[in-house]
Amino acid sequence: MKQLKTKILFEMRVLVSVVDASEALEALAGGADIIDVKDPSRGSLGAPSKHRVLEVKLALPPTATVSAALGDDPRSREVLSLAREASKLGLSYIKAGSLGLKSVEEATEVYRAIKSMSGGVEVVAVAYADFSECGCLSPMEVLEAAYKSDLGVFMIDTYKKDGRSTFDHLSEDYLVEVRRAALSRGMTMALAGSLKLRHVEKVFRVNPHIVGFRGAVCEGGRLGRVSRRRVEELVSKYRVLSLSLCK
Repeated sequence: MKQLKTKILFEMRVLVSVVDASEALEALAGGADIIDVKDPSRGSLGAPSKHRVLEVKLALPPTATVSAALGDDPRSREVLSLAREASKLGLSYIKAGSLGLKSVEEATEVYRAIKSMSGGVEVVAVAYADFSECGCLSPMEVLEAAYKSDLGVFMIDTYKKDGRSTFDHLSEDYLVEVRRAALSRGMTMALAGSLKLRHVEKVFRVNPHIVGFRGAVCEGGRLGRVSRRRVEELVSKYRVLSLSLCK
């Protein structure tokens, strides 16, 4: 196993995706920094209903950081509709996928449109680690479009939820290269995609600002229920490793 030589320059934040208020409270109690609302039965970035987002937001303390998935295809009416409501719903971030986008130019135009409707809420452009299998733009291309759209946050996730993680599709070296490209543009990088406890050291070698989970903190997989115990276990492992690397 490679030795960890990464110097942590910032505290990595843990994002946990939830489907309702009950899961949100479990995730927050377990130590999650960002509560992300989505409907995993509808895909990688399955959009939740506005009612569900509001339910989660109202169940949490006013200071909680809450995000929501808009959908995998950022051109859809549903994405634009939820983007318009993001500010009213009190969201900090909204995540828009890159499915169906054929060029950096098209992606830039679409992300700019979403940003213009978001009411100041941070728009996160999401690239897929398995982009070659789903006919999507590469992470580097999505990053470039996000930068040209003046977005502040960029994420890599997996489109297909078949048990393979981001690390099964992309090498650590490539992910580090993407992270450096994001940092050079003054952008925040988030990493997700069927990540498990066993991926902790790999994640720290990549060194993103935010790391996202769902299946790893659920009883019964990503379509199961978020468990406070699982969130605590995962967050604890990240905190311990982070402290050891900061010494």
